[in-house]
Amino acid sequence: MEKSRQAQFLIPMAISVAYGIAIATVLTLIMLPMLLSLGNTLKVYTQWLWEGKKPTKESVEPAVEEMLTESGEE
Repeated sequence: MEKSRQAQFLIPMAISVAYGIAIATVLTLIMLPMLLSLGNTLKVYTQWLWEGKKPTKESVEPAVEEMLTESGEE
């Protein structure tokens, strides 16, 4: 709405920053969890094909595997 020379100079930058924040939010809150879930599913099916028994989604997570090996439950 502003018609000054300074405002006209800053409008493209403001638009770029707004779109950058919007795209980063979508990538962080939607795409990243979807890709992590897809990777976990691929690990489950790969291990299922390799070993012949279907593991749970939790058992193929590196943090759970590390916890089990440290406690000696495996």
